[in-house]
Amino acid sequence: MKKKILALCLLCAVLAALFGCSSGGGNDKIKLSFLRLGNDEAEKTFWLSVIDAYEADHPDVVISYDDAAIGSDMDTKLTNLFSANSGPDIIGHGILSIASRAEAGQYIPLTDYYNSWSGKDDLMDQLVSLGTYKDEVYGLAYMPAPYVFAYRTDLFEQAGISAPPTTWEELEEYARLLTVKENGTITRAGFAFPTSGGNLVEYDVFAYGNGGGFVGDDGAPTLNTPENLEALEFLAGIVNDVSIPYNSNETNPFMTGNAAMTLIDNVKLLSMLSNPDYAGKVAIALPPSNTGKAQMTFSGCRLLFIGKDCKNPDAAFDFISYTLSQSVVLKRAQDLKVPVVLDSLVDQYSGLDEFNAVRAACVENGIGMPIVTWSTSFQTVRNELVQAVENGADPAAALAEAQAKLEQEIVNAGK
Repeated sequence: MKKKILALCLLCAVLAALFGCSSGGGNDKIKLSFLRLGNDEAEKTFWLSVIDAYEADHPDVVISYDDAAIGSDMDTKLTNLFSANSGPDIIGHGILSIASRAEAGQYIPLTDYYNSWSGKDDLMDQLVSLGTYKDEVYGLAYMPAPYVFAYRTDLFEQAGISAPPTTWEELEEYARLLTVKENGTITRAGFAFPTSGGNLVEYDVFAYGNGGGFVGDDGAPTLNTPENLEALEFLAGIVNDVSIPYNSNETNPFMTGNAAMTLIDNVKLLSMLSNPDYAGKVAIALPPSNTGKAQMTFSGCRLLFIGKDCKNPDAAFDFISYTLSQSVVLKRAQDLKVPVVLDSLVDQYSGLDEFNAVRAACVENGIGMPIVTWSTSFQTVRNELVQAVENGADPAAALAEAQAKLEQEIVNAGK
């Protein structure tokens, strides 16, 4: 009898192994993996809390979390996983990843999911466009990073200026008025603008604020346009007269009290806004535009994607939609100090901080990097263009040369 019982137990164990049965029902759970860009502890803590809450409401789902440092670490890790056909189900990544990974088939289109999602009309229109490539929605925005126009209210008051500039004409007037020089050297910038660096999106702000842009409807580069040239000429005529030279990878002079106005990433400005030494002395606004043009800005963004190796995209999108629910979006805004992505939360978000209404406006009026396979080449060529002009090159000639160089690089790369 004991032998029969033992044999029966062994048979049950074999059947459990073959058919995925378990006494706790754990093996029949839906397992999802999530890899996100960035390895800062605050955001990691946020995501782990969101995953815990989701799993509590969805006991049939288990989500494993991982992250990677911004830059090559994330892309190398992601490429290796996809190459081994073991890519993550859900990916949190930036705009620059969209075109190349969509073309490689590593991100799956979410258009059908998006169109049937009950929350689609609440996601800001501008953010939907940031995740769209060739008329397909590939990613849904969760963490916008707009550039804001920051200025010193105390210095404005001393100079008799009552409000931030809304036009380029006002910007130049105020910048020249607020610049301080000693023996011909600028010691306080009227308007801090980088003349070198890794990604000079500050120029993009001026191009966007003049109705310009860098990619046409056909996906071809459009650097050499009248709108972009006018923005470049404006900067060429003012920056060296009002700004302390600095690299965009260095600390912005505004952050050390050596500038009256600047363009800056909203997150980078937070430390200054919380510094008691500058309490009540710093404010933000939409960047000024050319007269008659809409006030626009640059806005980076991280988005959520579903990878090609996902075996249960329905479950993956359900988690993505959960992370874009009102409660989670508001929690992210409060915990991580980032703007909301839902129209329905703008009023509530604005009530949490005196500058949140401006931050939301910068998201709604924000444009990101070109969503094209040649965006990295664009970034390099654009940086060289801005640096050349600030070093004295003729804007028109430099812009034409940059257009030709970018077109050739696209041809050489087969993009």
